[in-house]
Amino acid sequence: MKRFSVFLGVVIGLLFSMTATATFGAQVTVFYPNPLSIKDQRPLYPLRLLQLALSKLDKPYALKPSKVQMTQSRALRMVGTQNAADVVWTMSTEEREKNYIPIRIPIYKGLIGWRLFLIHASQQSKFDYVTGLVELRHLTAGQGHDWPDNYILNNSGIEVMTSSSYERLFDMSDSERFDFFPRSIIEIWGELEAWPEYNLAVEKTILLRYPTAMYFFVNKDDQALADDIERGLKIAIEDGSFEQMFLKHNEWLIQRGNLNGRKIIDLPNPLIPSQTPLSDLTLWYQLTK
Repeated sequence: MKRFSVFLGVVIGLLFSMTATATFGAQVTVFYPNPLSIKDQRPLYPLRLLQLALSKLDKPYALKPSKVQMTQSRALRMVGTQNAADVVWTMSTEEREKNYIPIRIPIYKGLIGWRLFLIHASQQSKFDYVTGLVELRHLTAGQGHDWPDNYILNNSGIEVMTSSSYERLFDMSDSERFDFFPRSIIEIWGELEAWPEYNLAVEKTILLRYPTAMYFFVNKDDQALADDIERGLKIAIEDGSFEQMFLKHNEWLIQRGNLNGRKIIDLPNPLIPSQTPLSDLTLWYQLTK
């Protein structure tokens, strides 16, 4: 609860600081997805990055949580409608880029597709002899039922067991309903600490990696908001504050993952849109020896 109190304090401070800018003009309220779990700390970095981007503009924006809690797929379907979010952040696919406006700046610099495994603490031996995809195919992964990762894993011959409940996945992992729960390196440590009641651990030897981007998305009818978010992010990239924010939240997570000491298993991502700016290396995290 102490960590959650800190999280709430940061978010409340974030909202207060943005609301305070309303004194310079008519306030524009932007709703973001209300987290499904009070233990879910994943929104913290995207929210702070969104705040940073909007703070670069001459418009007074205020960020507030949506009135209704929704799964990822429903939040996307409802984006821009009453009581729902105006902006969401999620992995990009061709379908999502067709139905919504993507701001094509990967907010995690591609690390959302760099996966470590959350496993039952007694099951490390299952992975000690996994050298590549062939051996990994003998094990079962757990994922959310509406996550694009399901198709990516299935496409490479990895069996997936799903749940519609984010919290339920940790209980299923603890109950050994599946063998491993692939989580991005920027998510896994916070999640491990958020569920201390379960006997879980981070697998020690493997890095599963596939190219993907997490973007901010807005409704097709909200081009002005999309333009503002993109402009603010580009300003933050140019002045270095984007990289500073990224490192502040994620550098210690990268280091903790001991990536250079892991066996890397690369998977193709058939869902990655053709307009993904993969050639712009400044937008993506690079693993160095």
